[in-house]
Amino acid sequence: MVYNRLIMDSLKMKQVHFENPDVVRRYAQGPTAFVPAYEQMQRMTAQLIKEGIGEVGELLVLGAGGGFELEVFASLQSQWRYIGVDPAAEMLNAAKARLAAIDASERVNWHHGYITDAPEGPFDAASCLLTLHFVADDGSKLQTLLELKKRLKPGAPFVLVDCCIDISSPSAELMLARYRDFALGSGADPEQVSTTCDRLVNVLKMVSPARNEALLKSAGFTDVELFYAGLSWRGWRATA
Repeated sequence: MVYNRLIMDSLKMKQVHFENPDVVRRYAQGPTAFVPAYEQMQRMTAQLIKEGIGEVGELLVLGAGGGFELEVFASLQSQWRYIGVDPAAEMLNAAKARLAAIDASERVNWHHGYITDAPEGPFDAASCLLTLHFVADDGSKLQTLLELKKRLKPGAPFVLVDCCIDISSPSAELMLARYRDFALGSGADPEQVSTTCDRLVNVLKMVSPARNEALLKSAGFTDVELFYAGLSWRGWRATA
């Protein structure tokens, strides 16, 4: 289908970037410096999902490479199981190692690929953290959300966290400066900060918070609720 090709083409930049072992190694130290309250955001995500499914369930995790949210989820909930999907093999390998270190790897079914490669489910819940901003808003973002929703049980909770700088907006320069200054103030390497900010402008496919909310609703999600805001980052809890 044409949308499958659009999604794959859109995510190729993430796949190529994160197949570099040096990039993967640096990324392991990166999120806490670039995403305000990163660990707390993941814990809130787990809390909101637990509200909807309780202590037993199977979760679809899109963008599971690195394994950061899976590590938090698995540490908090011993009876959750996961489908972890990511197009970058090196990032999946890093995630596998991270989950193995806490003896939780047997609770994850790994899928190297895209949302269209994920099992049909239906799953009890899903998350998509720090991932949708890699997908172009040419129909691919919406199709990604549609593919997620159709793999969820009716009423299942879904959490989306995304970087939301609309590069075309008058506030973009200020938001980019805040992003940069937070990372530098958090101890990130200045060269890495410069490279990351360049990627925000020239590579990532970010949209405004309002656009992300509209996409969620267009995909059929209801009860779209903002639960997290950290400078340019936003997080929503929605219902399938």
